Amino acid sequence: MSRELELEEVVLIGRTFEEYDKMFELAELNLVEERVLDVASGVSSFGAEAREYGYDVISSDRIYQFSPAEIEKKCSKDLVEVMDKLEGIKELYKWDFFNSIDHLKKHREKAYKTFVKEFSQNKGDNYKFVEYPSSSFRDKEFSISLVSHFLFMYDEHLDYDFHKRTLEELIRITRKEIRIFPLVNLKGKKSDLVERIMEDEDFKEFSFKKQGVNYEFVKGGNEILKINLLEKE
Repeated sequence: MSRELELEEVVLIGRTFEEYDKMFELAELNLVEERVLDVASGVSSFGAEAREYGYDVISSDRIYQFSPAEIEKKCSKDLVEVMDKLEGIKELYKWDFFNSIDHLKKHREKAYKTFVKEFSQNKGDNYKFVEYPSSSFRDKEFSISLVSHFLFMYDEHLDYDFHKRTLEELIRITRKEIRIFPLVNLKGKKSDLVERIMEDEDFKEFSFKKQGVNYEFVKGGNEILKINLLEKE
């Protein structure tokens, strides 16, 4: 696949530290003591904002092979297209965190511009090119891994084997806990892969817990899956 086609097939929509805080119940974690991996982080500004606060966060995604200019151009185009589509399906979303499409658009624009600014300055240090399900990270390099809008969401495009191999890789490189949000797919339905993962015999030594969170944009998308890895140690 050409670089142009590879970038074209990805929709680049960024999320902020404020959203991550609510999505992943970050208040439960003492982030100052953790080394955090943002999995398939795309153009979210969580990493940039977290590092500004002094937290140790590494962002990882396959799009980091592209230049800041290429990514920013795609972000601008995608944001317009996604916002246009939302007009016809507003009823599928809860409008409390965001009070309007215009408010959402400004929030998303702020996220990707914050990302692009830091990515332009620190491409090699804080942003790692990773093509999941594999990575070059060391065993147990991170204490916490956060997976936002990646696993389960794209269950029609990424099959169970991909999900399982990605989770196995995250278990290899994560020491304490993995958190995944949301547990719904692109159609807003609970992904069947959540239960398959939780019931997979290969993961039986780990503790899985679904937990409600104080964030819901896609209706029904208000749960995270917490995977406690400490049982293995």
